Parts: sequence; C-alpha cells; structure tokens
Amino acid sequence: MRRNKYNARKVMFQGIEFDSKAEYEYYLILKNDKLVKHIELQPKYTIIDPYEVLCRKCDGRGRVLNEKTLNFNKCKACKGSGKKKKQGAIYTADFKVIYIDGEEKIIDIKGGPVSKDFTLRRKLFEIQTGKELTVIKKTKQGWVTK
Repeated sequence: MRRNKYNARKVMFQGIEFDSKAEYEYYLILKNDKLVKHIELQPKYTIIDPYEVLCRKCDGRGRVLNEKTLNFNKCKACKGSGKKKKQGAIYTADFKVIYIDGEEKIIDIKGGPVSKDFTLRRKLFEIQTGKELTVIKKTKQGWVTK
C-alpha cells in the first residue's frame, strides 16, 4: 500500500482507489445506506477562479528594455500582454452524496489531523458554492460530524 502526504494508506476496493482507510470505511457506510441515491467520488470545485496579475518583469507594460541595443523588446514572461494568467485553485472533496429526498451533501473524511490550509479551503469552498461542507472525523468512539 502506498502512503500519501498525510501518511494515510491508500486502499483499493472494487477498482476504486481511496486516499485512506477511513475514506474507504465511510464509503461502505454510504453504500449500505438505503437513503442514499447516488455517491460521486472525489468531486472537484473551483474555489478560486483563474485570474490575471500585472507582469513583474515588465511592470505591466508588455515591453522590456534591451540593455545591449537600448530598444524595447516584447516581454517574454507575459508575451507582450503585460498580464500573467494564474490558474486559481481547485478543492476536491471526498464524496458528493445525493439522498432519495433530494438532499445533497458534500463530505470530507478526516482520519487524522487536518492540514494547515484546510480551514481556509473549507471557507473558500463554502463561499464559492453556498453549501456547507460536512466534515466527518473517525474517532475511537465512531464517526463524528464537525
């Protein structure tokens, strides 16, 4: 079994690779829940849209001074536009669950400590989608919703 950056072991089940044992175990709970209509694995959400910034090499002018010829050349960093495109950010949840009554939940499973940026990612997800992220943690007492 491979481990990910959080030291969790990957688990294979029916051709599906889960990031952790906790995620796999919760998937089994969802699969056996008669109220669950559909489970989507690893749904992706844009939490920061792609954006542009002024190019730092040419200060947004699109041209840079050639030291040898003293002519202005097209900036190679921004290709002469004066702006650089940045990719934004994507958040990947563990599950998107749709229940038979139409309720939809976005679920993130935590089997151990959370990453430093998780709180910010959670807030950005909720701002962008208008939906509350359901965070479920596996403890010795069972599954706890946070």
